[in-house]
Amino acid sequence: MMSFLSPLLAWGALLGAIPIIIHLLNRRKFRRVDWAPMRYLKLTVQRNRRRIQIEQLLLLLLRVAAMVLLFFYLARPVVNPTGLEGWLGSGGRSSQVVLIDDSLSMGFGTASAPAFGQAKEAAAALVASARPEDRFTILATSAPRAPVIHEVEGSRREDLAGAVASVAPSAVHASWPLVLEGVDEVLRSCTYPTRQLTILTDLRRSGWDAGVAPVAARWAEQGVQVRIIDVGIDDSANVALRSMTSLDRTILAGAESRWEAEIRNDSPRLLSGVKAVLRVDDKPTEVRLPEIAPGQTARIPLTVQFPGAGPHDLSLELPEDGLPGDNRRWAAVPVKDSLLVRLVDGDPSTEPFGSEVDYLAAPMSIGVGSAEAWRVEVANEVDFLNPRLDTPDVLVLANVAAPTPEQADRILKLVKAGMGLMIYTGSKLDAGLYNELLYRGKDPVLPVRLKGPVDGDIRGVIIEALRPSPIEKLLELKTTALERVAVRQIMAVDEPVAEDGQVRVLARWNDPGRSPAVIERVVGEGRVLLWTTTADRAGNDWPIEPSFVLAVREAVRGTARPTRLENNVTAGDPIREVVRSDQQVANARLIPPGGGEPRDLTASPMGGPTDERGPAVAIDVPDTRQAGLYRLTWDEGPLGTQQDAYAANPDARESDLGRIAEPDLKAMLKPLEVEIASAGKDGADLFSPTGREIWHELAWGLFGLLIVESIFATWVGRSR
Repeated sequence: MMSFLSPLLAWGALLGAIPIIIHLLNRRKFRRVDWAPMRYLKLTVQRNRRRIQIEQLLLLLLRVAAMVLLFFYLARPVVNPTGLEGWLGSGGRSSQVVLIDDSLSMGFGTASAPAFGQAKEAAAALVASARPEDRFTILATSAPRAPVIHEVEGSRREDLAGAVASVAPSAVHASWPLVLEGVDEVLRSCTYPTRQLTILTDLRRSGWDAGVAPVAARWAEQGVQVRIIDVGIDDSANVALRSMTSLDRTILAGAESRWEAEIRNDSPRLLSGVKAVLRVDDKPTEVRLPEIAPGQTARIPLTVQFPGAGPHDLSLELPEDGLPGDNRRWAAVPVKDSLLVRLVDGDPSTEPFGSEVDYLAAPMSIGVGSAEAWRVEVANEVDFLNPRLDTPDVLVLANVAAPTPEQADRILKLVKAGMGLMIYTGSKLDAGLYNELLYRGKDPVLPVRLKGPVDGDIRGVIIEALRPSPIEKLLELKTTALERVAVRQIMAVDEPVAEDGQVRVLARWNDPGRSPAVIERVVGEGRVLLWTTTADRAGNDWPIEPSFVLAVREAVRGTARPTRLENNVTAGDPIREVVRSDQQVANARLIPPGGGEPRDLTASPMGGPTDERGPAVAIDVPDTRQAGLYRLTWDEGPLGTQQDAYAANPDARESDLGRIAEPDLKAMLKPLEVEIASAGKDGADLFSPTGREIWHELAWGLFGLLIVESIFATWVGRSR
């Protein structure tokens, strides 16, 4: 099969008749006049006439062929053309499904327009050439099961064009196995048995995997015709902000919180002298970035201070490049006003610094950033978990003999839910009861099994080089600050099992056996720290060392109930605000990213059990495909207007702009036969053939033909 990229020039082949016309005119150019001497030449001419006629005919044919081949060459013939004209115009009635890739990578562009714009132009050109008898369905990869328009007659071209124009770019990742499964559901609902699917995408490798094979096999069996139009470019230079994460377990009002941004430089140039913009509640601050070499990833430390308790937002933005969609990230941060630390005193005293917890209370009372950042309570062994008391963020058992079975069960439940637990040993602690109550079953609370107190003369504590760690700040101290810690008694414990990833030794004593000093266990969402010495000076002199203040404060911050960053989602994931209140919840509204017009939402009762706060009401955000901040407000009876914020971030996988090769894609989709065509800068170019051009072969043929014609013309002229 053959077609032309410039079919109008093919008409120039008719100029091949010019040599014939010249030949015929030359035959009529002279009037025959009989001349007497010519009679003697006729016999010779008659003998050579047949040979001369054949030579002239061959020369004429060579010249005609040269003229025809010239315009055939200029018309750019294509073998096995792949234009969409034939795709739309063949056969009887059909159901045409057009799938537009609206994933984040489609926003990439260099000197030309972004791929998404070209995809929409191509889709518009496609529906503009629709046959009236066909039915069209327009889909987007971000919501393949929710057609923009479904089974609309090709004659309604204005509706089809409007549907294409309404498709907006998103920050959603195109996972092609899931996308094609959704498209398959739509195809099954189509009217006509002849079903043709056209996919407009940039063919980035991210998202394509072997998971597409089952759908492809079904389509091959059902006779679904699939055409993929490549609107992407081979360039993949990009600088992406891949993540922005909190390094602190708890974020407090007025206190500095540590964050880390991960930036990937996939461009061929050195990233140097670049400034990013850090915004806290939309207040900007410039952040100078370090140099990042091509192909390298940098982790940038950030320090943020939130002015008060409640919901806050944080964002970091890089300078715009070829893919602006992955240059900014957001975080919705519920900031606490304070931490509640409850100290359980196992050996109380009225003497100054005579109680077990006095040396703990002193460094904790300093606060972080503001006077009320930490609230410290001292409780006795009997009712430290009284239901009338607030649940602490950190519970400290200091030389407590043993909890009751009920208290042990309550501790396990609270730690699993996120509460931090710190245990200091001492002479009153019953190791056997602790093992029986807190080191049992599949969910032990104790990091290791306790053996019993051991006296000794130890000088120094060694901090393990582990990151992240609740006490990693101690690694920044000079070794002499920790070498002078004197210890007289420790609790002997079993060495943690190396294969147990939930348990880590954070510090060891400087004794011959390198006995564990601080051991951590992860239990659900909570953290447990076991200190194998006392919290007072009965077993060691660490409490009077400056390093003890830093150790205690960092340990509390590293084990406290975490600040839940659950209001941060990936673009496209559902957002549901659950309000528990005994008041009527009404007038729910959404302010979408970018500060668009507020939208009304529905507050729906969830049913099920209620708690002390009242029944649950759900407020769902129907569409989260755009990246940015989603701000919710609702009225809650006499309590007035309430608010919350959610952050939807682009999927980091969309920043990988590597392309998938055509043979690899076809291999994934076997046994389905897929046609792949490339789109030009104009969507109308899709209706031109894009198969294999043979101009190179024709150019050599034309060159050879001209040489043969010149040689043959010279030979024919001499033979006469």
